[in-house]
Amino acid sequence: MAAHDDLVNHMHRVQTCERDLRDLGMLWQMIESSATISCPDEVAPILPTLIQTRERFNELQQRLIARMVDEQKAALGDELMAQAQCAIDILVRNLYERTADVGFLATDDVVVEFCSGDADHQQTHRAAMVHRLRDYQAKYTVYDDIVLLSPTGEVLVRMDTEATLPRSSDTIVAEALKAPAYVERFRASDLGSGDTPDLLYAHRIAAKGGVNVGVLVLRFRFIDEMHRIFHSGDGQAPPEVALVLIDESGRVIATNDEGHVPTAVTLRPVANGQVVRTSFAGRDYLTVVCASPGYQGYPGPAWRAQAMVSLLTAFRHRDGAAPIPGNVLLDSPELIAIESETQRINRDLRTAVWNGRLMAGNQGDKQAQLKAVLTQVSVAGMRTRARVDMAIKDLYGTSINRMQLRAEQLATLATDLIDRNLYERANDCRWWALSPALQRTLRAPDDGSETRALNALLDHVNGLYTVYTRLIAFDTRGVIRGVSRATDAPGLVGSAIDPRWAAAAQALHNSQQYAVSAFEDTSAHAEGPTYVYLSAVRDAEDGNKLLGGMAIVFNAAREFANMLEDILGDRTGFAAFVENSGKVIASTRPAGVDQPLIEVPGGLGVVEHEGTHYACARVRATGYREFKTSDGYDNRLSAVVALRLGAIEHRRSNLSDQTLIHTAVADRTQAMEVAVFQVGAMRYAVPASVLVDAVAKSEIVRTPHPDPTKLGLVDARAPAGRQMVPVICARQQFGVFYKPRAADGVVLVLRCPRRSELPLMGLRVDDLLAVTDIDRRQLQESPRGFQSFAPWICGLLPMQINTEHGKEPVLVQWIDVSWLTALVQPAGQATEASVLSAPALTTTR
Repeated sequence: MAAHDDLVNHMHRVQTCERDLRDLGMLWQMIESSATISCPDEVAPILPTLIQTRERFNELQQRLIARMVDEQKAALGDELMAQAQCAIDILVRNLYERTADVGFLATDDVVVEFCSGDADHQQTHRAAMVHRLRDYQAKYTVYDDIVLLSPTGEVLVRMDTEATLPRSSDTIVAEALKAPAYVERFRASDLGSGDTPDLLYAHRIAAKGGVNVGVLVLRFRFIDEMHRIFHSGDGQAPPEVALVLIDESGRVIATNDEGHVPTAVTLRPVANGQVVRTSFAGRDYLTVVCASPGYQGYPGPAWRAQAMVSLLTAFRHRDGAAPIPGNVLLDSPELIAIESETQRINRDLRTAVWNGRLMAGNQGDKQAQLKAVLTQVSVAGMRTRARVDMAIKDLYGTSINRMQLRAEQLATLATDLIDRNLYERANDCRWWALSPALQRTLRAPDDGSETRALNALLDHVNGLYTVYTRLIAFDTRGVIRGVSRATDAPGLVGSAIDPRWAAAAQALHNSQQYAVSAFEDTSAHAEGPTYVYLSAVRDAEDGNKLLGGMAIVFNAAREFANMLEDILGDRTGFAAFVENSGKVIASTRPAGVDQPLIEVPGGLGVVEHEGTHYACARVRATGYREFKTSDGYDNRLSAVVALRLGAIEHRRSNLSDQTLIHTAVADRTQAMEVAVFQVGAMRYAVPASVLVDAVAKSEIVRTPHPDPTKLGLVDARAPAGRQMVPVICARQQFGVFYKPRAADGVVLVLRCPRRSELPLMGLRVDDLLAVTDIDRRQLQESPRGFQSFAPWICGLLPMQINTEHGKEPVLVQWIDVSWLTALVQPAGQATEASVLSAPALTTTR
């Protein structure tokens, strides 16, 4: 508990609960002491129960406080982990695309031809090469410089024309020449600023025959990208949270706040995925570190994201729980166990008070003292129960808030992933339209001579970029001239492209523009609806001459499913991408998603669906860099994430929580003590004098019987010791056939009508409510016709209850005890019981 005690000092709500429960523990001790002094003999039968109740409440208090601390710590941990995991996952997915970019651009015909040429050729075409590199960067805006170097490190050309470096000494050139694929390096370089580390991607440039003619280096806008990740819309960390990226040595290489945790400092090592207490710059922090699982075989750099918050402010803005629906039952064994234990303690206490009130009726002069003690016990029990219930509701609220926050963070991550992914698709279609080989083929006559070469080119590109089902090149007539994976679609080449695609491509005026189809079915894609990205192919020498277009068919079914499955992980629930119209374009639910789960009021909340509660969040995908923010395109998508909370329980409220109001009877000659109990959703009452006591349902000895109303036997108190009596199920007798709750059940022991000192039978009811005095003149006859369907009812008793809305009237049904006793004894022996059933009923007309 030491760690818990330390954290409690920073949790105001937990401190308040701990203080209240400690005060109630002292109250229980005072009641025990005063009862032992004032009426020791009379209180002796229930004193062990009082002591046991206090001890059980003390144990429950410790469990509650520990759970509240754990829940608040876990909620904070979830928030920190979501921020850290989101940051590293988005970064690694972004860098995965860079590895494809550098490999593809290194094989670009214009780049290869430039590097293969002699000095005169390079000097003649340097301006055109700079223009081409800038054209590439205009589409792939994640780079701030592109450099072509000779195999010996001479700078042949670079996009940044103001840089004066003639020759690079960076070993990345030699490393790229030896590497079979890309080289990724993060360090200070003369190809960058020189003083601070740069993230560089390099790839050898090979001419025909495999001869190395140069090296391509892409300089990634690392600081700019980390700023976008750290401060992206709803996903950004609160101002009190430091979010940093650390390398394998723990050195900070990027931070969301230089004044809080600056770059270049080294943090203490922390295990991945755990909420750990650490220190930095003389302050204590709660910290979470997350690594990336990699993406599609790409592990990413050996970096981790770390989120940390000062212990002084960690819980300052997390010290409240939003209101929750009353019928939410969480899938949390620990919470369910705490609530069940609370209900058992409360029931045992009510049983003790109930039996004490029954016993007090036979105490003579000591009756008043014992009743006073029992009243104190009842009041203390209600106060304790109310405070414990408040703490449990707090736990539920914190847990549900955690799930809602998690759903919102996952939905935000989903929008980030889909926008970043589709940003790359918009870039690809525009860049590939600038391919000289593609332009050359579309410029040539359509005689079939270029088809094989074009298909091979598209196959090569499609092999590098596997997110596409097919790449299609078409001419100005709308005739398909080449496709990738032609063997899978033998009829496509030579057929007409969708006329809408051809029109969209023709409407594009420059190489920066692109078009996207609606999310719909197409014959070019056999896996359901998808997006098709379109660009215009224009003559490199005459930019105004349209040669045709490029259509790249995105494999939406596979790629969106992968995104959503990665988002959901092993959590129970679902994730989906949804259009503004409500149309679901992708979902982890094969059977589909119903509208209540999609149309979350306010974008965040708890939704009921098919007998289950879900924490739902819907977040709008707002774009990435220029994509959907300034390029004129918007697919109006949102991500929806729903996480299962638990099954719906429509019986979360207890009648025992609505205390009966005890009204003093002015005319004591008309006073009668009655016992009120619950069966199903109804309140029932009998004269207290017909009851011996109440015993726990666990005391029932089950015996085989074909009649479901007969549950078995119970050992009842009798003058000569103990006596076994039969137990009847009130639910079965009264027609309450739905399943009781796990905590429901207690047995009332009824007296024998002829010999009231002997027990006759047990009646299994759901709960005990009160033993109280009433004015017998308040009893009313039951309405005509009751006997035909409820023969056990012989009257009605109007009473009042206290609820959260104030006082409310209720009708308590008065049981005909003679009808009950007739269930277990011959009819002729039950005549005296009627005297106990309903004395002096008032007739109302």
